[in-house]
Amino acid sequence: MSSFSKDSLISFLTGILVFIFGFFSIIIISRVLGPEGRGIYSLIILIPGMIMTFGNLGLGAGNVYFVGSKKYKIGDVVSNSLILAILVGFILILFFWGLLQFNPFQKFILNNHIPSLYLWMVILAMPLSLLLSFFQDIIRGRGDITNYNWVRIFQSFIELLAIIFFVLILKENIFGAVLSNVIAVVGAALFVIFLVTKINKLYIIFNKKLLKDSISYGGRIYLANAASFFSYRLDMFMIAWLLNPEVSAVAVGFYSIAVAMAEKLFMIPGAFATVLFPKISSSNNKEADNFTPRVVRHTILIVFIFSLILAFLAKLLITILFGSAFLPSVAPLIILLPGIIAFSIGGVMAADLSGRGKPQFAVYSSIACIAVNFPLNLLLIPVWGINGAAFASTVAYSIDTSIIIWAFLKISKRSLKEVLIIQKQDFQDYLKILSNFKNFLQIKK
Repeated sequence: MSSFSKDSLISFLTGILVFIFGFFSIIIISRVLGPEGRGIYSLIILIPGMIMTFGNLGLGAGNVYFVGSKKYKIGDVVSNSLILAILVGFILILFFWGLLQFNPFQKFILNNHIPSLYLWMVILAMPLSLLLSFFQDIIRGRGDITNYNWVRIFQSFIELLAIIFFVLILKENIFGAVLSNVIAVVGAALFVIFLVTKINKLYIIFNKKLLKDSISYGGRIYLANAASFFSYRLDMFMIAWLLNPEVSAVAVGFYSIAVAMAEKLFMIPGAFATVLFPKISSSNNKEADNFTPRVVRHTILIVFIFSLILAFLAKLLITILFGSAFLPSVAPLIILLPGIIAFSIGGVMAADLSGRGKPQFAVYSSIACIAVNFPLNLLLIPVWGINGAAFASTVAYSIDTSIIIWAFLKISKRSLKEVLIIQKQDFQDYLKILSNFKNFLQIKK
């Protein structure tokens, strides 16, 4: 447990730092732009994010798996990633240009007051975004969690500095926020390229067999990630689509704050999942059967405690951080929290299943999530507004996680109680983590 505890602790502390940088960025953007500007900015970032999620083919997950399992030379993985980031990125840029030719998409942009120029700024950075993602997963696959997290810290810090300069000081508003996002991607991409070149020299040799295996393995995770991303971002699109154009951007602004605050809790299971995936890839099934339930139990306890704190302090925090103009974000935030707890459990278990080479269960669960989320949003948003979107998400997340739990229990032969109920001996892990933290600080000194 010591190595896992150390890596998870590093990822968790990184998550806290990224959380702080990101939260300051959100506060500045929200206070300067207001609810409507915040909603427009969220959609500008969300549209390219959706396109890139559907276009990455799961190659990043393949990088983690094949580097972690040492089935291919790391140089070949690096070379394929470089070539595919450029090629796929260019295809996605053409895809976006094609979308702009359709009247429904043009109408969506017009109704939500989205400047096309700002969208193009993010779209043109997609090749670098893909390269950043692919190379980060190579580092993660090697088990180099420290450098993996340094990239995350660097990107969030650069974005915060840019937001302070362009949004807070120069008052460039939405343009400044979008420009800051692009600058952060470019800076982080250059940094991760530097880190990867220290691991292996860059060369251009395309390994077709690696591509075939990456698509075969990563394709299943790709479907899961794409479906998952779509399911927990679908509500924001449907708010912008179903509500009156006069209030849709403002509603998206309110909802984006609720989502941003709730999803910060994902840094807890994210820290575990980041380390768990490559660990399970290099472990046998018996080790995984014993190890993952402990991680899940800790995830439940920690996320539940933080969710309770956030629920009690939601109104006060939103008022202090974003201003009273964003108080309509409180109700959807509280409604989202049970779903966030459920999704956190599912995220850790999905990492285990992917590490075993069985990512298809995440695909099944994500498809079920969308199948529930879409009709519920369609039914509830016109009636309950953003509260309806939050409720639909919580129900869908819970169903998603139920499927993942079923799959894990079936494969691991563990009981539901063993996976979900905290045990006395688990508290010994916290003492070990504290001890590792003290040793880590002493080493740094």
